[in-house]
Amino acid sequence: MGNWKLWKQRMFYGSTDMAGNLIWQIVGLYLLFYYSTVLGLSPAFVGTLFLVVRFIDAFDALFYGYLIDHTHSKYGKSRPYFLWFGIPLGILTMLLFFNPTFGGNKGIQMAWVSVIYTLFSLVYSGANTPITAILPSLTSDPDERTNLASARMVMTNIGTAVIGWISLPMVAKLGNGNARQGWAIWGVIIGILIIVLFIGAFLNLREKSAAETETTDDGEQKSEIKEHLSVKESLKGAFRNKPWVLLSISFILLQTFWVMRMGTAVYYLTYVYRRPGLVGAFNGLVIVAVLGNVSVPFLSKFMKHKNVLALAMVLFAIGEVLMPLGMRMSSVPLLFAGNVIALIAMGAAFSIAFVMIADTIEYARSELHIDEPGFLSSVPMVGAKLGMGVGGALSGWILTFGGFEASAKVQSAKALGAISSNFVWLPIILAIVVVVILQMYKLDEDELASAKALQDAKEGIVAEEHHDENEHLKHEDA
Repeated sequence: MGNWKLWKQRMFYGSTDMAGNLIWQIVGLYLLFYYSTVLGLSPAFVGTLFLVVRFIDAFDALFYGYLIDHTHSKYGKSRPYFLWFGIPLGILTMLLFFNPTFGGNKGIQMAWVSVIYTLFSLVYSGANTPITAILPSLTSDPDERTNLASARMVMTNIGTAVIGWISLPMVAKLGNGNARQGWAIWGVIIGILIIVLFIGAFLNLREKSAAETETTDDGEQKSEIKEHLSVKESLKGAFRNKPWVLLSISFILLQTFWVMRMGTAVYYLTYVYRRPGLVGAFNGLVIVAVLGNVSVPFLSKFMKHKNVLALAMVLFAIGEVLMPLGMRMSSVPLLFAGNVIALIAMGAAFSIAFVMIADTIEYARSELHIDEPGFLSSVPMVGAKLGMGVGGALSGWILTFGGFEASAKVQSAKALGAISSNFVWLPIILAIVVVVILQMYKLDEDELASAKALQDAKEGIVAEEHHDENEHLKHEDA
């Protein structure tokens, strides 16, 4: 594949995750604010809605993964879902911020909001799951898979940083003083952009079908790759895949401590560091995660994938430790340096995690003779939602246990300890747990790639011999 085609594939693959995260970032940063202040809904109702929907859609990615594994179209397994769910996701993005007054009837409005938000969450999973599922089918080259995963995270981080920065100014400008109108127009613009990006990916990406069989040295059929698995068979096959099980646990832990850390940054800066004016600049540094994304292709040339992830976890822990040191030394540069190191580390961590998921899918094909890329690649979405639920719940419980009082300008020592636990110490502990789990991860992507290359070469030789034999028979018949 030429350089232009490689970069084109990377760009359109990255655009899929950028599309989904444009609205995911807006939902995470502003939807609670929009529902409670612009629409005037009760924050208690909104919080309950978010929690209930998390329970409803926590495992829907497994269902979508199962559907992908049982999809056989002329466009491939995963690619059609960019069209089937990308367009509805764009439309539901518009509807999230299209909210009639219903004559001032709050009951009807709450019902409308509940239905639209629930549908949005379910469709979002349908559009996001195939992004990871398609990766092993785009290329069999481990290095190129790493490049694709890095391109995905680079475009995602750029998109989320920009959307977080410009959304409020754009809403103010578009609404000209009318926040409801501004959000409605901004929702339409984002929705159209999401549709365009997913259609572009659908038109420009191509899946390579997995080999149906493996052969022995004499060219005889060795073992058939199993497809069309039942739900029971899919679960059984997944849990036989030990690298996948270990990576799944690690990914859920990653998402959990990242949600805890990101969600309590404002508390840490406001109450522990006592510099609330730094919150905007501190959170805006998320763009530096791109440096971690682009470092992964380089690091993976010299290190095993699991070691890249372990290194990222160690660097994250170092960055986290620097921040309380910065507080004690009243050093803003040290605080920001710790944040930058942690963000770069997490950029690398998420990039290499997606590559490792593709490795476990290839392992399932070559070692277990099972082809279920959709089901196995549903881990990121399940992890993200479990992380949001568990991480958010843990943060709230710890703050409550510490006696945090939102109305108090100065918090008790116990409350400050709870905030620090959420933001610094628990994320460090969970990062160390991930490093320990990785010591049991025995999949060697280089050996896997070498074995596949050798097998492909053998199949090529057998095919050539069969071709020569057929040609010889044709000459004899002539």
